[in-house]
Amino acid sequence: MPDIQYITDAAAVLQVAQALHEQPRVAIDLEFDDMRHRYGRNLALIQLFDGRTVYLIDPLALTNPARELEPLWSILRDPATAKVFHSCKSDILLLDELYGVHVRNIIDTSVQYTLLAESDNNISLGRLIQQELGIEVDKGEQKSNWLKRPLTQAQMQYAANDVLYLFELADRLEAKLAALDRTAWATQENEALEEVRYTRDERPYLRLAGKYRIQPQELPMFRDLFLLRDEVARHIDRPTYMVASNDRLAELTRLPVTSSGHLRNAPGLHPELKRSPFAERLVSLANEDRAPEPALPAEQRRFPFRRRLTGAKAAQADAREALLMALKTHLAEDHSPIMANLVLSNRLISDIVEQGADQSLRPWQHALLLETAQRHNLDFALVAQPFELKG
Repeated sequence: MPDIQYITDAAAVLQVAQALHEQPRVAIDLEFDDMRHRYGRNLALIQLFDGRTVYLIDPLALTNPARELEPLWSILRDPATAKVFHSCKSDILLLDELYGVHVRNIIDTSVQYTLLAESDNNISLGRLIQQELGIEVDKGEQKSNWLKRPLTQAQMQYAANDVLYLFELADRLEAKLAALDRTAWATQENEALEEVRYTRDERPYLRLAGKYRIQPQELPMFRDLFLLRDEVARHIDRPTYMVASNDRLAELTRLPVTSSGHLRNAPGLHPELKRSPFAERLVSLANEDRAPEPALPAEQRRFPFRRRLTGAKAAQADAREALLMALKTHLAEDHSPIMANLVLSNRLISDIVEQGADQSLRPWQHALLLETAQRHNLDFALVAQPFELKG
């Protein structure tokens, strides 16, 4: 069993980083809290494995994590060192959001497994380890509070298991991909992960407003309640759902709190929201005149491409979609329904109708689709280029 080291100070972090710089690859995973126990997204643990030692880096024990973790971040940014993850997207987004880390040279075992086209579902790391390596790992700590200290022995073992088998798993999956002549596919998908970057949503309440069918005239009130809830949550360092549920926000939009007496008896609100200065602000929202919510710039409107088309242009778009659906049927027959979905998912079909296959697909997808079109005497050129809105 490899050695497991629990790292809690900056000097030890630096030593670990120096040791890892000598390695061609590093297995990595993160434990973080995403608005479950505290406000916002918080990094709780970094797990690293070099083939001999598992390092559990505790950022909560550091005085200045942003500065003291920089030696590790330099490894993640270094394209000379391969970083082996499983299902890394949430991890790399968190690193970019909190620390400005742009991870380079990624190998994702989830990507590798997906490209084998053996299953059309996302597979958990525990199930993949059991399926490919015949090892059963305990996943009982998956939903534990990773911000609570001290960590238990069970948590540490769970965290170690998340990186302990990644090298063996990646090597096994790479060999299976090579046997199918799909190594380049994995390379393209992993390179695409390097381009995943965090972007801040300037109007996060809009998606929630859509879910709760908030009407345009109600949106300014809903926005102000959403932002007030967020401010209170940040103030008390608790998740927003502990201040008021999403359902409660929608209710308050339609039946606002109109007085301090009303507020005292209002259910489903955190006590901090009933205290000054937040209580007065909540009551005042019921009586404020608000400007309408500004419209999104045209390029940001979530207005489906197809709904902008009428007449002959709509018919052309329908013809492009019909051709793609025919190609998807042939892909399923020639390869498998799983492969057909990898090349032409519903989202990709929509993208290709608008933007064209040349722009929407990875090279491996493009080559497979072109080959299928040629085999079945279908005109690939009809969907290769972006849709012409004019003419």
